[in-house]
Amino acid sequence: MLMVLGASHHDLELTQLDRLALHPTLLSRAVGDLTKHSDGPVDGAVVISTCNRLEIYLDASRFHDAIDSVAGQLAQVTGISADEISGMLKVRVGAPAVAHLLTVASGLDSMVVGEAEIAGQIARALREAQAAGTASPAINQLFQHAARVAKQVATETGLGAAGRSVASVALDISGVDGQATPVGSALIIGTGAYARVVAAELRARGVQRLLVHSPSGRADAFAARHTATPVEPAGLAAAMAGVDVVVACSGQSAGMLDVPLLSAAVAGRTAPLPIIDLALHPHVAAPARLVPGVRVVDLHSVQRSVDPAHLEAVVAAQDIVIAGVAAFEERMAIRRLDPAVVALRQHVSGTMRKELDRLRAKYPADVAADMERALHRVTQALLHTPTLRAQELARTGDGAGYVQALHTLFGIDIHDSETAAHPVSALRTS
Repeated sequence: MLMVLGASHHDLELTQLDRLALHPTLLSRAVGDLTKHSDGPVDGAVVISTCNRLEIYLDASRFHDAIDSVAGQLAQVTGISADEISGMLKVRVGAPAVAHLLTVASGLDSMVVGEAEIAGQIARALREAQAAGTASPAINQLFQHAARVAKQVATETGLGAAGRSVASVALDISGVDGQATPVGSALIIGTGAYARVVAAELRARGVQRLLVHSPSGRADAFAARHTATPVEPAGLAAAMAGVDVVVACSGQSAGMLDVPLLSAAVAGRTAPLPIIDLALHPHVAAPARLVPGVRVVDLHSVQRSVDPAHLEAVVAAQDIVIAGVAAFEERMAIRRLDPAVVALRQHVSGTMRKELDRLRAKYPADVAADMERALHRVTQALLHTPTLRAQELARTGDGAGYVQALHTLFGIDIHDSETAAHPVSALRTS
């Protein structure tokens, strides 16, 4: 079964979410380990961890065991008790899980409705799962379908056409609009995927001089790709003193911008220092926010300031998502009867081969070849209607009757596990 265990800015305070998603790489590895056991409850897994959500998509064979296993792995990584984690995560199973991923991928569940960054984050999460060998066929199909639906939403509704994102909204709040308040220089702290988004947004707003500092020591490589100047730890205060805005978006070093560092940076300035802190676990330590001359815009600021996107575009996007869920369910329902259709074709083909062997022994090769072509045409014609009926019955949920008919008419036995693999219609638990 397909399911998702998740929490986002809709469900938890960002401080709670921070506790849960403090170590995204370790979380992905720990959840992925569950797929390595042949008799385990999890066959596939993808972990999506962003600045405002943690979601774990599973291809599971046992519902409760899968939840308990994931909660146990998260407890080991985070230090939070498994019971508390279970209370923090919302569980969706089957069609609701499919609907949720399509909604998230389309930007409809984001802090900034219609933002396109989440689609890229989801694509990266899938690639990482594929590289780690944790993406099962059902997981692959689900995520690829979500990508297609997200692309359809973007092209057909215009939602997100304005390029609004968490980064762009935060820059707007801070006054970095590239017009009324031109910004010539900026310092980015971080070199990950989100830092690349920030760099592109700053360039689009006219920033000419870009500096980058990496807590993990990757500033040189990032600077080379983005025409930026790397900043070493010893020069961080001086760099902050000389730029128009600082954007902190690293996944590491929470609280690194402390009172001594910011006091030194502000002392070298004639204007207030705007810091955009987009990390889930903030870089600006709480006491440092009180340093005179420091102005912080964070995820809470973005959450409070975002206006809803245009209603018509949102409604149109929701319609596309609903249709996408229905299409995925239909496809998976049809695939559940694939073993039955294959078994029927093999049964008929086996009977035909036996007859052909008899004919080849009795008639000349050219005559036997003509008979083989004729038998093949008849076989295809006979199998055409049963194949279509299998698809129709799968759509209406009557596949069990089809399987029973094969047993009654031809003695073909299909095990339930073969036709029930990866069901997508199930209940939702919250």
